Amino acid sequence: MSEREELAPAVVVRVQQRTDPVGALTEDDSARRAARYPTIRIGAPLFGHAVADQGRWRVHAVVADTPQEARDTLAHRLRVRLAETVQPAVVADLTAVVQVLDRAKVDEVMVAGCAHRIVRVDTFARFGVDGPEPPRPTDRDPRGADEHDSFLDEEIVADPDAATGVSEAVLRVELMTAHYPRGQVPADVYADSKAAVISHPLGVVLPPRFAAAEFVGDSWRPYSRAVATPQLARDEIAFGLRHLEPLRLRLTDAQAGLYQQAADELDAEPVDELVVAGRRFRVTRIETLLRLSLAGPEVPRASDPDPDQPPAADEEPA
Repeated sequence: MSEREELAPAVVVRVQQRTDPVGALTEDDSARRAARYPTIRIGAPLFGHAVADQGRWRVHAVVADTPQEARDTLAHRLRVRLAETVQPAVVADLTAVVQVLDRAKVDEVMVAGCAHRIVRVDTFARFGVDGPEPPRPTDRDPRGADEHDSFLDEEIVADPDAATGVSEAVLRVELMTAHYPRGQVPADVYADSKAAVISHPLGVVLPPRFAAAEFVGDSWRPYSRAVATPQLARDEIAFGLRHLEPLRLRLTDAQAGLYQQAADELDAEPVDELVVAGRRFRVTRIETLLRLSLAGPEVPRASDPDPDQPPAADEEPA
């Protein structure tokens, strides 16, 4: 686990015991996994956007790997709203805001008096003696594409004052004081991570994400981006086996056939771990934490990689 911030502000987390059958099963599942995978390691952030709503924030589309990707998603959402809006004042607001997002890296815009903010989410993976935690039996795992789309566009109300189950409360407390370890990341990344524990002392655990990992040498390394469901992570592995690895490794037809066969078998019988030509892959579970202050969710940090430019950054305003 990463270092702790000794001066972190005191935060109250409300706990409510879950007694319904599904809640009890989820709590038991969480407790068992916490014991089996006790070490938590912080990973790369994800980005999305949030909308202020009567003192709370509605969080959308936490699927982007960079802040600019999240800004582009927000701009697209606002364009869709613009096409459906007939109120002249709102049309004027939306038109101006979309133009700003197309030309500049801004992390908050106002539409009809309502704040829309680009938000940053920390990710974490649990590890045990056998490696990273795989998906849990209680994790939602739809197989259909339409169901996947609903996960990607899931809206969550971020309320740090809301009561939560015991396991989630323990997890939230554990994650809120976590930051990148000194010496394992660049100095500015470490400093920003440490400062966020103080500047954004509240937290909300968002639904988990999932990613593919590969065992290389003596450690597990990311093989895919974080996605919304275990099945999407399996799809990432299958795509890599079919299309990426044969080209990257310059495989013969016979060797490529082994990778193709493994991808076909993964499609036919979804599993969370497989071995292909001596290579070991696993679908891993990723915990996600949205940090908040009294002013709202955390925005991208200065040290977060943000290499892409807005689509019309070099164009003159109309």
